Amino acid sequence: MRIFGLVALAVVLAAGGPAAGQEAYPTRPIRWVVPFPPGGPTDTLSRILASKLGDVWKPGIVIENKGGAAGAIGVDFAAKSAPDGYTIQLGTQSTNGSNKIFYPNLPYDPIADFEALTLLGTACMALTIPNSVPAGTAQELVDWVKRQDGVSYAAATGSSQHIAAELLVKRAGLKATLVPYRGSAQAQPDLMAGRIAFMFDNLPSALPQARAGKVKVLAQTCATRSPSAPDLPTMVEAGFADFVVDGWYGMFAPARTPKPIVDKLSADINKALKDPDSLEKWKTLGFDPIGTTPAEFAKRQKDDLAYWKKMIDYTGVKVE
Repeated sequence: MRIFGLVALAVVLAAGGPAAGQEAYPTRPIRWVVPFPPGGPTDTLSRILASKLGDVWKPGIVIENKGGAAGAIGVDFAAKSAPDGYTIQLGTQSTNGSNKIFYPNLPYDPIADFEALTLLGTACMALTIPNSVPAGTAQELVDWVKRQDGVSYAAATGSSQHIAAELLVKRAGLKATLVPYRGSAQAQPDLMAGRIAFMFDNLPSALPQARAGKVKVLAQTCATRSPSAPDLPTMVEAGFADFVVDGWYGMFAPARTPKPIVDKLSADINKALKDPDSLEKWKTLGFDPIGTTPAEFAKRQKDDLAYWKKMIDYTGVKVE
């Protein structure tokens, strides 16, 4: 009976609207899964987009934060949800990409178990330090760390932030110890208090803290400077050759979600992404919006796996 209902709904959407006696999708709230705890960049992006989409998806949106296991708990929940258009998931390069390399026994396949909806955008990471560390550049940080007996740095294990941190440790020959956290929001209090010497945080998380004077940001990890932080040098400009690590955020639905629903979700999200009010917020957060078709995003997702496999092999990052 449910399968018949999905087919009927797909026909309605493909025809451009509801037939007589039928209701247009969605008819009940859409569950929006965030695979990380509240307070981080994935949560912030989700809530900004949901505030715009609430008027389009009239029954409403329910955001559910399901953090843990490097995002695997939330992603697995989304993967196993009914493919009826009422569960979608905000994912990252880690949760819906490189985790496939880190965790061979994942309970889900980040590609086969999902329909890609849209690439929301990319976000550089920022080399972030507490105000108590006497450094104003990335090289000054390296020099300071080398004068210490050993320092700690923060990262969510198996994440792009982890890879960036290990890349710095390896390239600069630093003596430093990883302190794992569930996400950047959980690491920030320890960083601000000086218990952690540095971490690579996503710009949408790091910039507001830096502008509020709570932390210092020294450099960004993309190949070119983010339009949101034009005065912040890249790691390459800071003297670290070939130091380019960027991540992405994207939206997914469970595999076998009918194509008309996938196309509608993608189009609606892309429109909210480029809403003038949203664009102002993205600029403040340091997030560079893109918006793609489902096919374009699916190709990017697959192509990135080869790149991250190379980065993981080089840095030697492992998840115990």
